[in-house]
Amino acid sequence: MRFARNLIPRLGLPNREFWRRADKIAGDLNVLLVVLVVGLATLDFTFLLTQKIVDRLPPVTRMVQEEAPLAPQLPVNRTQR
Repeated sequence: MRFARNLIPRLGLPNREFWRRADKIAGDLNVLLVVLVVGLATLDFTFLLTQKIVDRLPPVTRMVQEEAPLAPQLPVNRTQR
C-alpha cells in the first residue's frame, strides 16, 4: 500500500481514479495470462500425445552396410622374373 500512496499524489489522480486504472490494467493482464495458460496447456497436451504415439511405433531396425571382406591376396614373389 505504501507504493500506491506515494504514487497517487505524483500523478495528481484521485484515489478512485487510480484504483480504476489499476483494475483495468489487472484485467488486461488477466487476459494475457489466460492466453498464456491455454497455449502452454496445448503444448503440454501435444507433447504427451506425441509421446504416446512414439511409444506405440514399432522399433527401428538399423542396418549397417559393411564393406565385403577382401579376397585373400597371393603373396608376390619378387625374385622370379
